[in-house]
Amino acid sequence: MLLGAAMAAHTAIAEEAPRFAGPLLSPAPPLPVGVINIEPYLIHSQVRGIYDGDGNRKDASAPEGWHLAVPVQYGVHERLTLAASFNATYNRDVEASRAFDIGDTTLSALIGLYKGQGPARPTLTLALRQSIATGHHDRLEDRPISVASGTGVGATSVGLHGQAYFIDGRLRMRASSLWRTPGANAGVHGQSAFGTPAGFDGRVRLGAAMTSLMAAEYSLSRTWVLAGELLHEREGESSVHGTRPGDAGRAEFHRRDPSSWRFSVVPAVQYHWNDHVALVAGAQVSLAGRNSTAVFVPQVAVNMAF
Repeated sequence: MLLGAAMAAHTAIAEEAPRFAGPLLSPAPPLPVGVINIEPYLIHSQVRGIYDGDGNRKDASAPEGWHLAVPVQYGVHERLTLAASFNATYNRDVEASRAFDIGDTTLSALIGLYKGQGPARPTLTLALRQSIATGHHDRLEDRPISVASGTGVGATSVGLHGQAYFIDGRLRMRASSLWRTPGANAGVHGQSAFGTPAGFDGRVRLGAAMTSLMAAEYSLSRTWVLAGELLHEREGESSVHGTRPGDAGRAEFHRRDPSSWRFSVVPAVQYHWNDHVALVAGAQVSLAGRNSTAVFVPQVAVNMAF
């Protein structure tokens, strides 16, 4: 009888436990062993203005673009999850031409450093990420549209992610910081994602970058969850060096782009069909920045665990 009562109580607690699918941007701790998580995103990027070197916002516009991201994660060990993110774009250029293109790919490893017990269940995770240049970043004059689908740069990033529960498990908080190491570079030819002209031949070199996130999810019920994130993006100085056609043969081309930053909020809502499938919808809205674009980026994702 005692065992039966205990099992019944455990089942009742499990049935009442809040469901969380994760915010739109903040990464999760390692998955349980053998679990696969797939979360395709449909993202609509819109430029609403620019922030100048003094942080003042000015009106500006650019062609809107659609982006498809499909992150896939697999729990290899209780402290290790391996992941890959596949990307594609459907963009329109200034001449209203449209084209579908493959984007860059990202490979990741999430390594559990700490997993606490008790009501808060805190975790600390080390993240290692490598981007692979599978998209198109240059020679855009030879492509259907002059919009890049990648950066051409294979960059390495290192991050720390933390998570904990509060208010009897109904509130989940996350904090994350991801640092891209400086010095990533790539060859650039012709028109490119870095604003080089037709006939250009040279290289681009990126500085360090930092992405910081604070996130919260609050369970209203087993079906509905409210989520919100604070996002700060910072890019170090980058440089472009090479040559381009001139009046007397090849002319030197050198440009240094200043550091930039942007602060955004990312509100979202989650709808859970069951313990394994949930819909997450929201938008990134930039509030301030310097030497960066002001953006509005609505997006929707379907989180599926198997």
